Amino acid sequence: MEKPLVTDNHIKLAPLFHPEEGKVVISPLGKETGYWAGAPTVLFDEKDQTFYLYYRLRNPRGHGENERGFEVRIASSKDGENFIDVWSMHKKQLNSSSIERSALVKVNDNLYRLYISYVDSADNRWRIDVIEANSPTSFDVTKRQKVLKASDQAGVEGVKDPYVVKHGDLYYMYFVYAKGIKQAEAEGMHETGDVHNTGLAVAPTGLAISKDGIKFEWTDTVLPVSESGWDQYQSRLTSIIPFEGAYTVLWDGSVGVEQNYEEKLALAITFDLKTFAKINIEGPVLETVLKKAVRYVDAIIHEGQIWYYYEYTREDGAHELRLCKVGL
Repeated sequence: MEKPLVTDNHIKLAPLFHPEEGKVVISPLGKETGYWAGAPTVLFDEKDQTFYLYYRLRNPRGHGENERGFEVRIASSKDGENFIDVWSMHKKQLNSSSIERSALVKVNDNLYRLYISYVDSADNRWRIDVIEANSPTSFDVTKRQKVLKASDQAGVEGVKDPYVVKHGDLYYMYFVYAKGIKQAEAEGMHETGDVHNTGLAVAPTGLAISKDGIKFEWTDTVLPVSESGWDQYQSRLTSIIPFEGAYTVLWDGSVGVEQNYEEKLALAITFDLKTFAKINIEGPVLETVLKKAVRYVDAIIHEGQIWYYYEYTREDGAHELRLCKVGL
């Protein structure tokens, strides 16, 4: 899609990419379903003119301490295409069964934050913590601080996949949360530590706001799931792109638990980072040629282009991390 999408009222959205044309930047460890490299967060650091890419590795169940989302890494690159790992964390350092997407944020030249989501062994529910460091290569997991837990809000069964934006003097954190839909079966909701793969909860996107980036107040649901549409199981915000006086919003949708690992990309728009309107009501705007996942898309504007990093389902069922650049 070389030209920006235009809605009926002529609001322009950021130009998208062709998933099949992306370059592979991180490959999974295996060549079959259940092996993933993805859930990226990308940061271009002006201080040292370096790209920093956070990503998650997953193996299929049955690999013991190296199953599910067992390790996350930060890699660096001077060109944004060829990366070398500079930091890693194994789930056993969190006493967790799985780690998911995190948000890598630069606060200033001497302070970086990594907002991590993982399964809390205390209750088998997803939670979000933050780690601070003076560089993206020196995060110490033992110094993490709690940000959000499921118990912070009534009726919530987990919080994960944070995306953090600094706007003015405030921090906006978007995240998916598990909202139970079958209370009679709630006792089995957390047995596997993977509530989103049970069919017992839907996953809308919530918003929490903070003055300091540490203490957040949960405010609202900004991307709800639909009542009966293609996005009735999940609506997960993954990136926000400032464009033409507004913000183009990227989000993942799915119709049911059978698509829990194969979400598709859709668009929304916001002018104030608090109120959102979905564009793709009838179906996703991007998927693979095999109608599989194009998900966890993160984007930055760099050198007159939008650089899209995304998780892509290959023909063999494994997920790889790709990059596609689109000119502005």
